[in-house]
Amino acid sequence: MVIWEGERLMKKFSQKTGFFLVFIMFLGLAVLKTGFTSMAGLKMSQELDVKNDRGQTYRIPNIKNTAVELTVKLDKKKRTCLTWKKIPGADGYEIIRSSKKNGKYQTVKKIKSGKICRYTDDKASKGERCYYKVRAFRKDIRGISWGKYSRAIDNGVKKKSDWKITQYGEASGSQMMFYTLQDYHGHLIVVDGGWPQNAEMVRRVLKKKGGHVNAWILTHPHEDHIGAFCDIYKNPGNIKIDKVYAVEMASPKLCLDNAPWDSVTAYQRFRALSISQLKYVHRGDVLKIGKLKIEILSAYEKKIDRLSSDLLNDGSMVFKVYGKEESMLFCADAGKSISDYLKKKYGSKLKSDYLQMGHHGNGGLKKNFYKTVNPDVAFFDAPDWLMEGKYGGYTTPRNRKWMEEMGSKVVSFSTAPNTVVLK
Repeated sequence: MVIWEGERLMKKFSQKTGFFLVFIMFLGLAVLKTGFTSMAGLKMSQELDVKNDRGQTYRIPNIKNTAVELTVKLDKKKRTCLTWKKIPGADGYEIIRSSKKNGKYQTVKKIKSGKICRYTDDKASKGERCYYKVRAFRKDIRGISWGKYSRAIDNGVKKKSDWKITQYGEASGSQMMFYTLQDYHGHLIVVDGGWPQNAEMVRRVLKKKGGHVNAWILTHPHEDHIGAFCDIYKNPGNIKIDKVYAVEMASPKLCLDNAPWDSVTAYQRFRALSISQLKYVHRGDVLKIGKLKIEILSAYEKKIDRLSSDLLNDGSMVFKVYGKEESMLFCADAGKSISDYLKKKYGSKLKSDYLQMGHHGNGGLKKNFYKTVNPDVAFFDAPDWLMEGKYGGYTTPRNRKWMEEMGSKVVSFSTAPNTVVLK
């Protein structure tokens, strides 16, 4: 129909305007037709038609849009065993391996069956840490279509340079923030600690880890972050604390003038303590605990006043810890008011293997910020009621969906204590 109409118009115009206009019009129609074809092809590329054993045709997602969900473990014989979820329409899988997470990967196996979703790597040296990625492939008349690689997963071999990072919380309790970081040599770092009522739980955890805290990091003076610390510092018992690192926050009066709805009770309790080990940190500071590097990316300063009225939250200490191969970004209670500022200032430097979500995963930072971080694991410091948004007005379910769509594993208080090993 379009071609016939074009021929009729060309004939009419050729009689009046000559060959040049006829040529231009024909070219435009050709482009228009090509455009329709391309759009149809794009729409069709989102799904594929396949036949089952009975000859029935059904549609599946295009394999190019699908990433493998991979699990890697050591068996009793210390062999590396890989398993993954089956990808619909896959004809097989490619497995690649590297000795470094961000190093050069080599193909170790091509499985020529879409039904086989496991592999044991007998060629990897026992006691050697290896990282793996898997992707699906599909063959058709157009050739081979490759899916997306899974995230890099290691085989669980431990090294003395590793740091064990643990998140604590109660599934049926309140939002709070409490982490420990400990290495093979016993260096212990504590981040926040939660409410005053969490103090006894914090004591038990610290005593079990030796009772010697090399560094206690307090991200900002809200009750659900520093309440337990204030109680423990007044009566430490057998707990020894070498250093306390905190934000040099705006005055309680200025915080309330900007946000009258907020509370400075915990902040005032903290200021009343005589903490001889206290050191205030600022943007750009770098701390070294054992062989762990801690970089302060943001902490309250006058710039925060210009960006936000929520000084206690947005003035939180945002910091990144660096292991030998991996990193973790802690966002404390930072929110969307400073999201663009952090993204513009640090860009790809925000990319981290692990992430503590801003403001417990409720509100917090913007989607494009989290996309830049693109973590393997996202930690929500939130109980079940907050994760599910039971009482309305919470953005936690939306933020959880964001992270899962990025391919991040989401953990919260429902499975606490949650642990990752920072390599």
